[in-house]
Amino acid sequence: MFDSIIKGARWFDGTGAPSAVRHLGITDGKIAEISETPLDETGCSRVVDATGKWVIPGIIDIHTHYDVEVLLDPSLSESVRHGVTTVLLGSCSLSTVHVDGETAGDLFGRVEAIPRQYVVGAMNDVQTWSTAGEYVDALEQLPLGPNLAGFIGHSDIRAAVMGLDRSTRKDVKPSEAELAEIERMLTDALDVGFVGMSSQQLLFDKLDGETCRSRTLPSTYAKSKERHRLNTILRKRGRALQGGP
Repeated sequence: MFDSIIKGARWFDGTGAPSAVRHLGITDGKIAEISETPLDETGCSRVVDATGKWVIPGIIDIHTHYDVEVLLDPSLSESVRHGVTTVLLGSCSLSTVHVDGETAGDLFGRVEAIPRQYVVGAMNDVQTWSTAGEYVDALEQLPLGPNLAGFIGHSDIRAAVMGLDRSTRKDVKPSEAELAEIERMLTDALDVGFVGMSSQQLLFDKLDGETCRSRTLPSTYAKSKERHRLNTILRKRGRALQGGP
């Protein structure tokens, strides 16, 4: 006996194998049987006729900029209704873990075409965290639609440690103490489950705001020594580096 049956669906198993029409029996929220022939519906309280429809594994969206939206509308319903069950935050060196509202507005405003005032307002209204662990705790308190995974943004931690102005000047390099703090923030994020770091190097993304307007993102000012030290941490931990070359 099954709790639910999905019958007559075109089933994709996610391996790349050819699709096929199958009947799926579900028990305790898990697929218990996949059958070429119709299943016994006796005692089953929910039978879905999926003839002409697809059954697919949940889609993982590996590149989003939901970092601000998830704070205001954690259902992320526009993705869920398209079959996305997991989204990754923190792409392109941008995350909302360590920076304040004003800096987040400068980072996200033009790069992702999110009106700066909305970014600043959202962050000022809801930010209760100052560490990666507190950020994770805050997200887990939200009524989330999809599962979340995250990159820690290089521009986020660089701007938080050096200040947005100093972190976007060609003639300024982080001190040894600042580099150590950037490394610590990365390590802390990995310790609480971030999948890695994003570090944008493309030069066509520009900052918003007044102080640093039209400069490129903080991560683009990082020299090879800084990038090497951070990449070494990622490599040792078996984590991912995401970004534009």
